[in-house]
Order: sequence, then C-alpha cells, then structure tokens
Amino acid sequence: MDKLVRRVTVVQGSGENRQANVVYKSEDDEDEDLDMPRFNKLERSVRHLLKAQVIAAQEAYQRHLESVEKGGNSWLVEDPFNMMKARRKAMKEARKASPFKLMSFGSDDDEDEDKED
Repeated sequence: MDKLVRRVTVVQGSGENRQANVVYKSEDDEDEDLDMPRFNKLERSVRHLLKAQVIAAQEAYQRHLESVEKGGNSWLVEDPFNMMKARRKAMKEARKASPFKLMSFGSDDDEDEDKED
C-alpha cells in the first residue's frame, strides 16, 4: 500500500448493528503512538497574556479619549496616570496566566478605585 495509508477499517452493517474491522495497519503507525508533549497549559497561559495586552491597549486608548474630551492640554497631565491604571487592569488578567500565584500590585484602595470606574 501507499505510505500515506496508515490504517484501513471496514465498517459492516448499519444502525446499531455496526461492526468495524481493521483490515490493514501500517508498521510505521507504532511510532506515532508515542506520547507527544501536551502544551495545553502553555497555550492557555499565552492566551491570557495576549488577552492582557489587548486589555491594556483598549483601556489606555479609552482613558486617553476620555482625557481628550475634557479639552485643553489636560490629557498631557493625565496620560501617565491613565497608562498606570491600564497596566494595573492588564496585570489582573496576566495573573491568570501564571501557574503560581503572583503578588498583588497596589493596595486595596487602588482596587476599590478601579471598581468605581
């Protein structure tokens, strides 16, 4: 048989009376039975970190727009604080990516302030 064919299974019957018989199984198929490393936890961590970056960007942009709406040059003064608050919000999401518990940043007053926004 061709090298692309790994296994040929014949299914006989229909409904509940089905029966599957393996007619051909290649010898190379045994090599593929080895356990591949599972990267589920790593993938989940990467997903959370990417989500944290998106949250930081969206939050910083939204806060910048709100500062600009006030008019004048107030956005220049508020921008560093907006970036810190956006980063804090992103760190909350990034903590989910860690396999161990990260230390919390800031005090409880800061978290209460974020809940009001």
